Amino acid sequence: MKDKRVFFNPIRMISPKLDSETLKIEDLHQHPVSEAFTLEEGLLVMLSKLMEMARLVRLGFIEDCQEEIKACEVLGNEVHAQEKLLTSNLVCSPTESKEMCRAIVLFPGHLERIGDFLENILNCCKIKVRDGVPFSEKGLFEVDDLLKQVLGMFRNLRDSIMAPNKYLLLHIISEETRLDQLCQDMQLAHVDRLLDGSAAPRSSSLYLDITESIQSLIRHVRIIAENLLSIIPDKS
Repeated sequence: MKDKRVFFNPIRMISPKLDSETLKIEDLHQHPVSEAFTLEEGLLVMLSKLMEMARLVRLGFIEDCQEEIKACEVLGNEVHAQEKLLTSNLVCSPTESKEMCRAIVLFPGHLERIGDFLENILNCCKIKVRDGVPFSEKGLFEVDDLLKQVLGMFRNLRDSIMAPNKYLLLHIISEETRLDQLCQDMQLAHVDRLLDGSAAPRSSSLYLDITESIQSLIRHVRIIAENLLSIIPDKS
């Protein structure tokens, strides 16, 4: 029996060719920027690059990983370049509704904004390493755990682009609410650690910058999920 949770992919309706050589999904970040990508291919490649950026940022935050930091910078530049190509080439078929076009036209831009905030976190990592900014074990764990959860949201969004799933999209929206509240709670707890001396004042601005960047980027994940949800035919 067909799984009722998996719906027709409206993105593939506009981008019918998902290249069979778009190889293994986990390796998509290695693909060079291309104007030949369909919308679906381009979004998947951008998301794959963002996932790899998040993975590298996690490494760069814990220790001095210069090669990983440089690789992350390259990926960020590729995300910017791919957004420009996808957005400029994103022309809806005359047979598609204005609602469909309005829902998807900013998908590449939202992914680029996610990349902007990952680059901001990367810059915090570079400052932390360059200036030897001390982080408490608690602070290190919290940032690492947040980035791990962000990676999970990226994977779910990637799967939803490949096969739009109402329940998975609703889960992404719910996760954004939960993670945003978690960041707020962490920021309040950070104030307490500053006051009791368990957190170094030098790390305060970086910690807040990172958690606020995570709040910002997951909002863009949520917007994509909400827009994708709005164009999935309701077959429940």
